[in-house]
Amino acid sequence: MTNGYALGQLSKTFLTATTHEDPDVRRRADRRAQRWAQSMERMADGRVEVGARVPVRGLPKWVTLEVLRGGFATGSALAEVPLQADEIALARRLGIPAARRLIFGYFLTDAGLQELHDLLDSGAYRVEIPEDAALLTIAWLVRAGDRAGALDLLEQVSPFAEKLRLAPKPTNAPTTPPDHVFRITAGEAADALRSRKPNPRVEAQREALAVWNPFSDRVLSLWLEQYQDGQLSLDCDAAWRASASALVDECDRLATVHTLCTKYRKPKENLAILLRALKAVAGGENLLNRDIGLVRCAIEAQVAKRGRPESDEHAALRDQQRVVATAPAHSRLAAVAADRVSRLDVAEGIGEPEAFFGDVTAEEESQSGVAEGSAMPRIVPRVLTRAHSAPIEDLLEEGVVPSAEVLAALVPRVSASVVASAYADQALARLAAANYRAFRRRRSLLLLNLEKQIQITELPWVRAVAGHSHATTDEAMAVARRVGALALDHFPSTILPNPLVQELHHLLSTAGHDIPLVEELAADIFMGGFSDKFRRASQGATRVIGGTLYAKYYGIDSDQITSLAEPPKQQPTSGWTWRRARATEHGLTFGDLCWARAGRTPDGGWSVAANGMIIEQSQILTTHNLAALVSIGVQPTRSWMDLARDAIHRTSALLELASRQRRPLATVKDAAYAWRQAIFYLSVAGPAEAEKVLNDESVGAAGPAVMAELLDGLRQVAAGHVHADDRSPFLGWAVGRHWILEATDHPPALPGQ
Repeated sequence: MTNGYALGQLSKTFLTATTHEDPDVRRRADRRAQRWAQSMERMADGRVEVGARVPVRGLPKWVTLEVLRGGFATGSALAEVPLQADEIALARRLGIPAARRLIFGYFLTDAGLQELHDLLDSGAYRVEIPEDAALLTIAWLVRAGDRAGALDLLEQVSPFAEKLRLAPKPTNAPTTPPDHVFRITAGEAADALRSRKPNPRVEAQREALAVWNPFSDRVLSLWLEQYQDGQLSLDCDAAWRASASALVDECDRLATVHTLCTKYRKPKENLAILLRALKAVAGGENLLNRDIGLVRCAIEAQVAKRGRPESDEHAALRDQQRVVATAPAHSRLAAVAADRVSRLDVAEGIGEPEAFFGDVTAEEESQSGVAEGSAMPRIVPRVLTRAHSAPIEDLLEEGVVPSAEVLAALVPRVSASVVASAYADQALARLAAANYRAFRRRRSLLLLNLEKQIQITELPWVRAVAGHSHATTDEAMAVARRVGALALDHFPSTILPNPLVQELHHLLSTAGHDIPLVEELAADIFMGGFSDKFRRASQGATRVIGGTLYAKYYGIDSDQITSLAEPPKQQPTSGWTWRRARATEHGLTFGDLCWARAGRTPDGGWSVAANGMIIEQSQILTTHNLAALVSIGVQPTRSWMDLARDAIHRTSALLELASRQRRPLATVKDAAYAWRQAIFYLSVAGPAEAEKVLNDESVGAAGPAVMAELLDGLRQVAAGHVHADDRSPFLGWAVGRHWILEATDHPPALPGQ
């Protein structure tokens, strides 16, 4: 299965690399294809073991690997790069060969350690991947008098000093306040603006207005000399014929230079008709009656539409078009804005993005050629706002954070402040925070046999300074509650994405709480089993939702959950194979219950949809972390009823969208997940509050008719009735055609869809 997935990805990237119309896209796809080919080659010769916690032979677990989509390692380390410009410059300054091991050795001398100490104190370095913190940590340990710790760390990393870059990357000292976050850096914003390309359609229109319209007016004016009182005279003198011939020649010259607008080439267009007739008359040919009629119709149509070329009406129109044609392209304006931003620290966010939205200045006109006073297009504030550096709450209110996934990408910077607070020494605190942010950027590996991802505490430089830290339980719990509340307040219909789950897990662990949080499992690589944290999470959830509307709607037996057995300690790679052979002496496990609730058996065969049904049951039983958030005291600023209303409205909107989609199953799944979130919020709010929401006629009223069916079913459950048909509860996954598609009058999929 894993080899098939990798081969499929290689095929897709190869197809893009060879057929896409954009050369930049082809180049990027070609690089991805090369990495997939490398990954498959190394899987074949055993250098990469797919699914292993330490998948690359010869590299320890702490090395940051290059990981492709789906969690496949290429076999290369991100720190395994050619010598970079700062390393070459350092070697030249020291008068030593440009070799990574020699540079590593220099940093262990007194002079080299002093350079590292200066970097530690100033903060003028970047930690892009965790390995960038290795030598800085050694230097800090030496200065702190912990020579044993420094030597132990040196022993672990020095064997890789030739292969991996372990030295820091010098840069400007950071200026972003600790409580500020940003989606992209100023440098990334500038690159995004510079990458804007002229819109071919807009440029074609600009060419039409600036070149072909004035030319067309001259052609029309010449014909009007022969047109009087609705009659076209072909008694043309030599001067007129010479002018006609000159216009025909000019058209040929313009066509070789101005190639964007092709409308004039279409034979039925007015300009093309007039030019053909000019060419014929200039060449001494006689026009057929049909051609004369076409010329007369072309003249009359243009005059009726815009007036005669010498008229005030016509001149006013052309003046307006001239302004449009001479306005600078959005790509040129974006480049001006990029130059403004480039004066900032390219590795930081932008404190006041609106300061860069202003019109083009006189100085900028002299440098770029863009006219002074030109206003910035909407793309400029749209890009620069993404680089806004501000507290995360401010960015959420501004709409800069559009999804829970984007929120999850910003939270590590907030969590890093908790990491930093564990160290009394400011230099070490700054380094620890930078290392944490870099670690959170690591891509997860595809793991089998319920293995865990590498944890930050397994990095040797983190272990080396663990003895120099102190507990930060209160700070960690406060941030966990803050992050949880932000997710619920702003994205109530979305399940917690895996990166956010990982952040919350780290914060709760730092706070000293062993509260199991569960990730969303991928249906296409699910192997049939669950780790024991899912059982523990479901038992914790039962204490929150036992006996509530949620438990009744989804048919959850609290006693059954409480008595679930631990899974066997050793499970083979495939849970599907294991379940065919497993004995019953272990008792009912969480995995058994999920399979049974999904109505699946191993004999039913493997499929993504079947996997999804089993995984969805695990999410139902654990509430996918919602109960855990309640148990740690997360309190949204909005009421639970408001969150429920939002989630119901989102369910309705998604079902409406699904009814119009060609491939709606992913949207149906999201709708079912939003519905589940809504039922949880109603359960936490309590029966009386839930009744108010369910009896509110405005809730879900604007959606498809099936929403009324879902709400009526939920009201029946709230009133104590059992589900009347197999349509309840509403679930997202199904093998075969989903019943919700019939209820929304969605047309059956065509073969191959």
